[in-house]
Amino acid sequence: MVNALPFLIGALLLILGLYLLFRRFSLSFEAKYKAGLDQLSRLLKEQTEEAVSEGRRLALILNSMTEGVVALDNSLHITLVNSRFCSLFGVDYSAENSFRGASFLEFTGSAELEAAARQVLSEGQPAQTIIRRYVSGTEQHYQVFAAPLKTGASGESQGAVVVLGDISRLMKLELIRKDFAANVSHELRTPIQIVKGFTENILDSSLDDKEQTRRFMEIIRKNINTMENLTTDLLTLVSLEDESAARPAMEETLLAPLIAEAVGMAEIAARKKDISIECSCPPDLSAKLYGPLFIQALINLLDNGIKYSDPLSQVRISAARKENELIIEVSDNGIGIPAEAMGRLFERFYRVDRSRSRSEGGTGLGLAIVRHIAMLHRGTAEVESHAGEGSVFRLKLPC
Repeated sequence: MVNALPFLIGALLLILGLYLLFRRFSLSFEAKYKAGLDQLSRLLKEQTEEAVSEGRRLALILNSMTEGVVALDNSLHITLVNSRFCSLFGVDYSAENSFRGASFLEFTGSAELEAAARQVLSEGQPAQTIIRRYVSGTEQHYQVFAAPLKTGASGESQGAVVVLGDISRLMKLELIRKDFAANVSHELRTPIQIVKGFTENILDSSLDDKEQTRRFMEIIRKNINTMENLTTDLLTLVSLEDESAARPAMEETLLAPLIAEAVGMAEIAARKKDISIECSCPPDLSAKLYGPLFIQALINLLDNGIKYSDPLSQVRISAARKENELIIEVSDNGIGIPAEAMGRLFERFYRVDRSRSRSEGGTGLGLAIVRHIAMLHRGTAEVESHAGEGSVFRLKLPC
């Protein structure tokens, strides 16, 4: 028993040592394991937050785009869409989650769009086209870009992305440009042909008949004046539309002297038809204006009133301040304007009576110039008229 005691004590000490060693190892492993878990947890949280932030950033970018964007799977069902695309098709974007997985055709109602997306999926190549839609009775044009969504090393298609850009304004401007070029060509062709024809007549004649030669030369001069007036009005219109064109500063100016100058310029044409011009303007009325352009607008309006008024009649011009607007009116007792022409009166080259306008030497640009001068002053040009009852042209400029 005496000899077994040390052995027992030694065994107990060994067991205690082994326990303490295991305990220490266990605590160390547990601490390391816990630290590892904490690190993994922090990393996972950071990545999750980053993914959420990235998703929000992507959504913010997509929803700030002026183009409509939609992503589709291989079955042409919606997986992602931005607010602009929804607005183009009259869908409330706040209900985004409700139409994820919806059919692309059912969402857009456009067979052309579906055909473009299907073509991209079948060919695996980007495609673009232009489609037309009617929204509230108005024709809209959209530029469509579609491309396959490919992921992984194999480049296997996972769907398609479609981008829609509204190019209605560009198409309208292009139509205006084409019409403008066609109208200019048409307006110049007639006087050029007349000048050419009478010039050839003069060259082919013996020049003995001075009276006939003089008559031919008068016709040539009249048509040259027509072309000169047209080119002058064209240059004026181009200058008004050019936002980068240098202009003098707007100045606070009394209106009465400007109106008097415009009336003086128009009286030459008025006297030929025995038409009187009546003016009404407070002597102290003033406004910030581009003086020369304002005079040009008044001359065009007075000339228009004289042109379409009968001899021995009267044209009236008045100016007054109403609240925060300057109102200038030019009225006549002329032939008036039919209702169907009212909406187009300020368009370039539009004439209510083409034959009368040509005989009076009009270019068809006078009222378009008036409108652009009003817009340059941040104002508007209006007309009030009835066929056979005369017309009132009105400039409204902010004070």
